[in-house]
Amino acid sequence: MKKTLLILISIAMLSGCSHGEIQESSVMPSQIQETSVSESTEEISFVEFPKGLSTYSKDKLKYTDGGVNVIFTDEFFIPNESYTPKSGVYLQNADGTATLLIEKVDDKTVTNEEMLAYLYETYPYSEISSAENGDIISWYIVTDKTGHNAVTFQKIRLTDDGYRQICLNCRQVDMEKYQKIFASINFS
Repeated sequence: MKKTLLILISIAMLSGCSHGEIQESSVMPSQIQETSVSESTEEISFVEFPKGLSTYSKDKLKYTDGGVNVIFTDEFFIPNESYTPKSGVYLQNADGTATLLIEKVDDKTVTNEEMLAYLYETYPYSEISSAENGDIISWYIVTDKTGHNAVTFQKIRLTDDGYRQICLNCRQVDMEKYQKIFASINFS
């Protein structure tokens, strides 16, 4: 009951993390420690999932929406209403300090070279690479409207009808934790 109450309080207090913007949560750090990622599967049973989101295994969720399938940690299970993708889902963790965007974008004209050029031009201080499977992987630090630094980790896979993206945003102080989580998230 205490965990459920914590989630409901967190949801009520969140001002939301918009795409590319992270805001501090007003939940006390001692409260955050009471809810661990491994316990979150138990809590998820009380949350109504958005369309396309389902339990995959004990600590994993799966999002499926036509042309995009992604398996990820069950830390991200609360819908974030600050951004609504046309095709995809935007989720946040229980304390509102990190968000996960999974999105399908229809654009038959974009190429790998154009996407790389766009990322280099838009985020000149970003780290950008290509995986063996052709996915574009990047991360960069942005400053939100309140002056806080946030990290964006991004995977992009180009397809015949556009591209799919996984975008994880977190506070800069949590970068190491979420870099490991992001590395485990892939298109399936």
